[in-house]
Amino acid sequence: MLLSILPLFLPFVSAAVVEKRLLTSSQVCSAIASQINGAVYYPTSLTTNYQSDISHYMSSSSQTPACVVEVANPRDISIVLKIVGATRTPFAVKSGGHASNPGFSSTTGVHISLVRLKQVILSTDKKTAEVGLGNAWTDVYSALNGTGVNIVGGRVPGPGTGGFSLGGGYSWLTNQYGLTCDNVKSFNLILPNGTITTVDSSKSDLFFALKGGLNRFGIVSSIIFKTVPQPDLIYGGSRIYTFDKIAALSAATADFQNTNTDPKAQVILTLNNGLVGQLVQAILIMFYDGPTNPAVFAGFDAILPLTDGVKTQTYVDFINSTPSNLQSGSRGAFHSLSTTGLTERFVKAAANESAFYAAATFLRSGTFYSYDVEPFGKYGQYATDSAFPHDKSQLPLNLYFSWVSPTDDAFLRGYMQTSVDYLKKIAIAEGIYSDSVPTYANYALSTYSGPQLFGATNAARLRRIQSKYDPNGVMKQLTGGFSF
Repeated sequence: MLLSILPLFLPFVSAAVVEKRLLTSSQVCSAIASQINGAVYYPTSLTTNYQSDISHYMSSSSQTPACVVEVANPRDISIVLKIVGATRTPFAVKSGGHASNPGFSSTTGVHISLVRLKQVILSTDKKTAEVGLGNAWTDVYSALNGTGVNIVGGRVPGPGTGGFSLGGGYSWLTNQYGLTCDNVKSFNLILPNGTITTVDSSKSDLFFALKGGLNRFGIVSSIIFKTVPQPDLIYGGSRIYTFDKIAALSAATADFQNTNTDPKAQVILTLNNGLVGQLVQAILIMFYDGPTNPAVFAGFDAILPLTDGVKTQTYVDFINSTPSNLQSGSRGAFHSLSTTGLTERFVKAAANESAFYAAATFLRSGTFYSYDVEPFGKYGQYATDSAFPHDKSQLPLNLYFSWVSPTDDAFLRGYMQTSVDYLKKIAIAEGIYSDSVPTYANYALSTYSGPQLFGATNAARLRRIQSKYDPNGVMKQLTGGFSF
């Protein structure tokens, strides 16, 4: 009887007065299935949807939910939020599934998949594009290929448009236009109480919060991005190097950071070790927003690679060629440290850390120990009022460890923090660290929170905004994510 009348009383129920769940998770799933235009799948569903929807880049990020809900539109999301809020049912929201923190986009309750929200709609004047958050960035670039415009978005295959954009978003176009969040015109948001709304600069508090504050204020179904000019062809690709080239690459990367004045040129140097990393010790990804090799890459061109995939090609072909899936499907985690600059000693220290932890964990199940060094120019000049402060043009170092056994989860995550603490000391000694520069949330371990990710001022502001728009704790208490 309760199940049958739930849709009738639900609009009038405040989650604040619901002290315990009214229904089991399976009953909640059935209630959702009876009201939405999308579809609900169960562990026993005879389709591939359930498994593909809960799958993550790292297997340790996945859980087994009571059901998967593929929402078809904002109204579906509104219905789901009202039901899980009133029944106090745990839930998760997944865009691309690249988050490494368990429970951030997975749950044992109701798993909301945005996979059906796949629109990429370019405006008639080509100045904006609406992107559904069921897209991966490769989907977006394919849709815009040949239009002469692009969006400031993700740099490799895999990440979805959702968490990436809501976390800030570093792009190959960041030197020219800022972070992805700096190029948002508006968000289509479903608030925790189910209200469907559009958030732009006229709603300054929520607009600020969604630019780096992640999924803590409701569920974003799509984003209207400003577009930027995109040449038909760019120069870029990946080069792979053996161990003996790391010293030269470290020097060239530090020199590039400290001398490059061309905002169209960017690189990422990945320093690797472990069972997989022994085969691929260093990967240099090079990008130039034009068809020819710029002079600023001369220092890298002088270092002989094992393989060379750098060439003139389309932007989408460049993104798709990036070797970002070396350990896809393994257990793993990201972590990070932000610096204010790069020195040769610091880059070498990151390479040494990769080798050190591969050796120190020899008897563990680790397979890959990777440190991504990411030079950027003065992109902070384009920073908008954002939850993630980036006006100082800080540089995010990305650690990525992967392993096989669940028994090593806590052990290797602990080692990642130890490595970050050590590299922080090196950065301080080199004069490239500031306590006022926060860690990039899209790379950070779940142990970080508040001021570590947003700075003390922004964290306090975010807490006030969350209290205003989520007074019943739907996003704060029922789904995973960073705490303010």
